[in-house]
Amino acid sequence: MASLTRLSPAKINLTLRVTGLRPDGFHEIESLVALVTLHDSITVVRRADGKQVLQCDDPRLPCDERNLALRAAAELAKECGVTGGFELVLQKRIPMGAGLGGGSSNAATTLLLLDELWGLHLSRERLTQIGARVGSDVPLFLNGAVSIIRGRGEEVEPVEVPLAGCVLLLMPDLHSATADVYRAWDSLAVHPPRTELSEVLTRVHQPAEFSRVLFNDLEDAALQVQPELGRLAGELRRILACPVHMTGSGAAFFCVLERTEARKAADDIRAAGLAVRVEQVDFVASKGRATQ
Repeated sequence: MASLTRLSPAKINLTLRVTGLRPDGFHEIESLVALVTLHDSITVVRRADGKQVLQCDDPRLPCDERNLALRAAAELAKECGVTGGFELVLQKRIPMGAGLGGGSSNAATTLLLLDELWGLHLSRERLTQIGARVGSDVPLFLNGAVSIIRGRGEEVEPVEVPLAGCVLLLMPDLHSATADVYRAWDSLAVHPPRTELSEVLTRVHQPAEFSRVLFNDLEDAALQVQPELGRLAGELRRILACPVHMTGSGAAFFCVLERTEARKAADDIRAAGLAVRVEQVDFVASKGRATQ
């Protein structure tokens, strides 16, 4: 086995409700999350010298122990007593600090790659437990294409729902710091009522109706932390005749649309000359392991 390659998908938070503050200082959330076809690519090859190395085509990404992929590899090696060397080659397309889960996805994909490379044959449950030690969002990338996540994000309930339409991703070259956004959320005086998740799930077959009931409790906080993001959100909503939602703690936005509408919306954004990367992507199919 000379090398193995897997795609590492992005995610969007279709809904994100902050339900409270935990005793450990983290926030409890409930979120409907979908994987989309924007992805990084990771290849792993064996190294005879025993070194564990990460290379990336984006020079802004740390390639040391700060990287979640290498941390996931270290946790897996420790858990299973493996000492073999490897080299990970990461091709980045998911922007960093965008709320699209690129780092967590890379960690989950690395666990799958090394599980196969090392012939470990671990259960998904065990890989999920290892992933949760690396980061709260890692488990969702190991458990299906659409999930409800709770707790800090580590409690994952896969949901077999066929999401209709496609996704228009709107990605500015801005970085959103999650900790700062949650601190800003704590300071907000009013938290608006939200549609119950059970009601949201009844709209999945109709993109227009579905998009109207999506929400993100962190958006007001993120726009407060980063006023430039707020100005961009205003411009996007002025140009597009459809709901525009933020994913995670930002800085990316998305729209759920019919395919023809998505193409027109993308053209409108590009014609406006906004400093935002626009990509039309699909939801990852809900059957099978999403990172394959």
